[in-house]
Amino acid sequence: MKIRLLLFTLIILIGNFGSFPVRGKVFYEYPSISKPGNVRWPPKGRPNYRRSTPQEKQYDQSGRISSSNQSTSYGSETSMIRIRGLSGTYTSDSQELTSTTAIIIWDRLGIGQSVFKDKSSISGDMYDVENTLIELSYTFGDKFTLNLGGRAVTKGKLTITSSDSEIFNSSKVDGFGYSSILGYDFGIFEILVGFQYTNYLFTEFETASLSTNWADFQDSQELYVTGIGFAF
Repeated sequence: MKIRLLLFTLIILIGNFGSFPVRGKVFYEYPSISKPGNVRWPPKGRPNYRRSTPQEKQYDQSGRISSSNQSTSYGSETSMIRIRGLSGTYTSDSQELTSTTAIIIWDRLGIGQSVFKDKSSISGDMYDVENTLIELSYTFGDKFTLNLGGRAVTKGKLTITSSDSEIFNSSKVDGFGYSSILGYDFGIFEILVGFQYTNYLFTEFETASLSTNWADFQDSQELYVTGIGFAF
C-alpha cells in the first residue's frame, strides 16, 4: 500500500514538472571587442554605408581653380576679346582733322592702329599731313571700361604748298601721343567715346626749288573720337 501511494505521488510530481513554462533564449550579434581600440564594425552581414563628402576645391595663387580638379568645375574663366573701331572729325574755316582707329584687345592688353589726317592753312601756306600710328593700351573694368594707351608715329607724309606755289615734301617723321577711351557694354556691343593727342615733327624736306628751303615742321593735335565695339 505504501509502495502504491509513493508511485502515485511520483507520477503526479513528474506531470507537474513537465507543465512548467520554458523560456527560450534570444541571441543578439554584437561587435566583437577583444580589447579597447580594436572594434570590428559593421557586424558581418550588414551593408557598409559610407558618406561621401564634396570634393574640396584647390586654388592657385591667382585665385583660379587648380588644374587638378578643374575638370570637375562647372565652368572656367575665359579671356575677354574686344574689337573696337573709332573715328573723329574736326572742321573749321582753316583746318580739317580726321582720325580713324582700329583696336583689338585680348583680356586687358590692346594693340591698335590709327590714321591721322590734317589739312590746314596758315598764313597762305597749305599743309597736308597724313600719319600712321601704332597704339598699345590697357583696359580697366568690365561693364564700364577705361582704356589708357600710348601711341607712336610709325610713318607719315607732309606736303606743304607755299603761298608762292612752291611744294615741299617730307616723309621723315617722329611723333608720340596718348589716348583715353571710355566704354560701356550692353550685351556683346560697346559704346565708346575717347580723346586722342598727337605731337609730331617732320624733318629733311625735299623741294624742286633752288632758292628756298623749308626748316623743320612741328605740330600737335587734339581730337575727340567716338565708336562702337564688340566684346565676346
